[in-house]
Amino acid sequence: MVLKRAAFYLFTFLLILVMTACRGETPGALRLPDADQLGPTPTPPPSPVPQRVLSICLGEEPRSLFLYGDQSTSARIVRQAIFDGPVDQVNFEQIPVLLQEIPSQKNELVKIIPVEVSPGERMVDARGNSTFLASGVEFRPAGCNSQDCWEEYTGQPSVELDQVEIHYRMLPGMVWADGQPLTPADSIFSYQTASLVYGTAGPAQLHFTSSYRIGEEGEVIWRGLPGYLGIIAYGDFFFSPLPQHRLENLTREEFLTAPQSNLQPLGWGPYQIKEWVSGDHITLIPNPNYRAASQGLPAFDALVFRFVDSGKETLAAVRSGECQIAANQPDLLSYQPELLSDQRDGRLKIYPVEGVAWEQISMGINSLGKDPSLLQDSDLRLALAGCIDRERISQSRLDAGEVVDDYLLPGRSGEGSASRVIAYQPAESAIKLKELGWIDHDGDPETPRLADGVEGISDGTPLELTLLAADSRVGSITLDYIKEGLGNCGVGLEVQTMPAAELLAPGPDGPIFGRDFDLAYFTWAAGAYQPCRLFVSGEIPGNYPEYPKGWGGVNATGYSNEDFDQACLIVSTNLPDSEAALTAAAELQDLFRSDLPALPLFFRRDLIIAAPEIAGLESGICERFWNIENLE
Repeated sequence: MVLKRAAFYLFTFLLILVMTACRGETPGALRLPDADQLGPTPTPPPSPVPQRVLSICLGEEPRSLFLYGDQSTSARIVRQAIFDGPVDQVNFEQIPVLLQEIPSQKNELVKIIPVEVSPGERMVDARGNSTFLASGVEFRPAGCNSQDCWEEYTGQPSVELDQVEIHYRMLPGMVWADGQPLTPADSIFSYQTASLVYGTAGPAQLHFTSSYRIGEEGEVIWRGLPGYLGIIAYGDFFFSPLPQHRLENLTREEFLTAPQSNLQPLGWGPYQIKEWVSGDHITLIPNPNYRAASQGLPAFDALVFRFVDSGKETLAAVRSGECQIAANQPDLLSYQPELLSDQRDGRLKIYPVEGVAWEQISMGINSLGKDPSLLQDSDLRLALAGCIDRERISQSRLDAGEVVDDYLLPGRSGEGSASRVIAYQPAESAIKLKELGWIDHDGDPETPRLADGVEGISDGTPLELTLLAADSRVGSITLDYIKEGLGNCGVGLEVQTMPAAELLAPGPDGPIFGRDFDLAYFTWAAGAYQPCRLFVSGEIPGNYPEYPKGWGGVNATGYSNEDFDQACLIVSTNLPDSEAALTAAAELQDLFRSDLPALPLFFRRDLIIAAPEIAGLESGICERFWNIENLE
């Protein structure tokens, strides 16, 4: 059997019996007897209402459901059923769930306050690094938003810096699943717990926090370190509540191991944990105190997350009805023909979740093993880009989103003034290659072009490149199309594949981050960071101190542009809705598309498949199952 059917059906039957019994149905009323009847005839008991069970197959089992524990995709999916929000991110918009509204400068819930900082106090320097005020530290005085007004600390009694303050107003009347009030104090407790668990190694939301407290009107107030303005989204700095009344006596070790925090966390969302059978399933039942319970939500009487090892088992489980939904199963892509066939036949629906990771081809602009590097020439990089049919690649893969022209998610690229579109135009690229001195000497597309008058390149040098990539059955068709496209333009391409761990190993040993390549096809995970950082000069990997990050830098291309560096710094150190940040973001797009240190392909998608009768699932750029309460 695909799943452990016998155990599953027995469990479901028992669950039905238990839940029916818990409903406390009133016995059928007795009718008054007719005069000629010898006695009352009881009304037959009502038939039990069939219980509605939603079963979701997951490709892995969470290790923990603790908010500051396991951050795997499966753990986040299950937590969506237990914790609603507190802020949902859907198609670039933050939607308040526990909050009355998302703070912004426009609604005056985000404030910039000038504060005095004395020597030895924590602050954020002009480049966005957490430090202490001391001699030689560069800082941005209050009101400064560009490098032109930076100053260096020289021993004065104090300096004045900007400090951001964000006010969060929680919805009144919210309660935990056990009926206890959910209050701002629970968010403060969550911040304190995160500080205890992470210590000094926490995420930015914790690392750049100066204070987190309850204000006079009951609002939660976050204050950043003086000088810190590098916020990406204002809702990110609200700490998701934890039930203080249940967890307040736990030690750090107990937070990470205790059943009440890891196996049966208390939430306020549509469901609550019923049981967790290790290696098989997690069962949840409706939270009777859920905020939308009066609206009939959630629609199911039980939610079961089943753990399935392979794409083959997952597809079979959905086909048989043992699971109505399947998610977080990367191996499903190995069955792309079957999935598309089932979708055409109406046997299942496919819901892509966008923005998981950015696929691109990095250009070896400043490769240590290539002297000179052919790809130092931005005109050559642009010409090569026009040879590759990215739309064809995207359409050939079920996990591929729409083609993008920079490192921003689809729908965000239009925010700037960038007008250059990286079009597939092999004829124009062939003309451009000839103009650059790369000549088709024999009219045979099977042979590479030869250099003729290319600066720094010996005449007769063939235009031959090597493309590095990870071993992957899914990505093989992408490599084939890249090689075919470049070949049609007269570019010889050798594809070398290797295990991902070897390909992406730190420099100097790893070929990509050791900067020893012509072209490299790999993926950057999307996340809460400014993607321009991937291409700034300070992130070029190499020997320290010539390269400030040593071999820990992420700019494998070696691309270096002072204007790009400056614009990225402005975006990274100013509030997201400030004029300075918005202007710099548009400049970054223009510079990236003009210089093209990497050829963007698309953002990879995760797949959710579901039985056709399931309603409420949505495609888009969002957290998986963000609206799980609406499924029916």
